Amino acid sequence: MRHARCRIRRGVTDPRGGFVLVFVVFVLFAISVAGLTGYLLVSSEHELARYSGQGAEALTVARGGLERFAAEQLGVVPDTVSYALGRGIATVTTRKLYTVDPVTDMYYLRSEGTVDDIRTPDAPARRVVGGYAVRRRRPVRLHAAVLITADDIDVTDPGEILGRDQQVSLGCSTGGPPHLTGAIARLGVTEDDPSAVRGNPDYELWPGGWSGIVDSVGVRWDVITDPEFPVDYENTLPDFGALPPDSFPVIRYTGWVSAGFSGRGVLIVDGVFDPTTSFNWDGIVLAGQIDDMVEGFVDGILIAGLEGPNPYASIDFRADVNYHSCYVHAANESLSYLELLPNTVFELN
Repeated sequence: MRHARCRIRRGVTDPRGGFVLVFVVFVLFAISVAGLTGYLLVSSEHELARYSGQGAEALTVARGGLERFAAEQLGVVPDTVSYALGRGIATVTTRKLYTVDPVTDMYYLRSEGTVDDIRTPDAPARRVVGGYAVRRRRPVRLHAAVLITADDIDVTDPGEILGRDQQVSLGCSTGGPPHLTGAIARLGVTEDDPSAVRGNPDYELWPGGWSGIVDSVGVRWDVITDPEFPVDYENTLPDFGALPPDSFPVIRYTGWVSAGFSGRGVLIVDGVFDPTTSFNWDGIVLAGQIDDMVEGFVDGILIAGLEGPNPYASIDFRADVNYHSCYVHAANESLSYLELLPNTVFELN
C-alpha cells in the first residue's frame, strides 16, 4: 500500500514587495512634508497678514493721537501726553523749534502708535508719524476793552469803560499794548457822562455784518464751545485759593448765565451772559450773547455777540470794564492752541 506523501509548499518571498513598501512609506512621507509645508505657508501668510493689519492699526492710532493732540491742546504745551485709542496707545511728544514772532511758535510733534497682541506681549506693533505745528500763543486779538456785535452800546451812570491800561502795581513785563479803544459797536456808542468811555480812541464803530467783527477777534468760537472740547472747568468754578496766583484757567458755562461770582482767567459763556452786581472778573470774558449789562466789574476785556447778531440791538451798559494788560495777557496765554501745518504730517517708519 502506497502511502501518499503530503507535500508542503513553502511560501516564496516576492522581491518586489519590499520596493512597494518603501515606495508607500516615501509617498506618505512626501504627503506629510507637503502638508506641513502648506500649513507653514498658510500659517506664515496668516501671521504676515495679522502683523500687517496690526501695523496699519498702529499707524491709524499714531495719526489719531497726533490730530487729537493738536485739536485739543489748550494753554501750555506739555512735553508728553498719551491717549488710549481703540486697541492701541498713542504717545505724543513735543519739541519747540523756534519763535516765529512774539505770538507764534513753531513746534515739532511726534506720535508713536502701539497695538499689543496677547500672543506677543513683548513685541507690539509700532508705527510713528511726525508733523509740524504752529502755536498761537495769544489768539484773541485786542481791539477794545468792550466789543459787542450790537448796534449800540449805551453807557449810563455808573457804568464806565476804560481802554487805557489799568495795571499800575503788577508791572508785568509781558503785558499787552498800553492802551486799547474803549468800546466798539456796529453803529454807535453813546454815554451820559462824556468821560464814561475812555481809550485810544474812546470808541470806534464797526459797520457791516457781525461776522466781520467776530472774524477779526480770532477766537475759534465753534471749537471752544463744542461740548467735546476739553476746558479746565465746565459749569463750575475752581477753588482759586488753591491755585497758583499766576494760574488763569479756562472756564465754560452754558445757557443763560446770571453770573454772580468772582474769579480770574477766561470765562466762556456759551449762551447769554447776564452778570449781577457781585460779578467780578480778572481776565477775558467771551460770550455768545449778552443781556443788558447793568451790573458787574471786569478787570480785562469783554467780547460778546460771538454766536451771531445780538438779540438786543442796543445794550444798556451800567457795569465797569477796565482794560488790564497783565490779566488779559495771562488769560490769553491760557487760550493758546496748536495748528498743524498742512501737508507736513509724515510717517517715520
